Amino acid sequence: MPGTFEIISEREEPTGWRFDVQDIRSDGSLAGVALTLSWADYDYFCPDGSVAPEGVARAVLEVASSLWPQGMPARLDASTPRRLAADADQRITERVDMRSM
Repeated sequence: MPGTFEIISEREEPTGWRFDVQDIRSDGSLAGVALTLSWADYDYFCPDGSVAPEGVARAVLEVASSLWPQGMPARLDASTPRRLAADADQRITERVDMRSM
């Protein structure tokens, strides 16, 4: 089951975006996560630009939470899930596509 997230802030940086996120875990505890989303990963997951960067970040967080059921690391890059699961990019893209409807 995907985790619950609150995006606290979004900052544009020279290489993409950085999101400060609160991971609300199933046991009720909170953990801070810093997510980076590069321009390249944004373009890969959302080539037509129809979904805001925050929507792409949420899709990444949802997939990442299934890969770290005990809690995600404090720092996460949008490219990290693909190194842990062969279908991660497809799962992220599917979630992004659902947001564009």
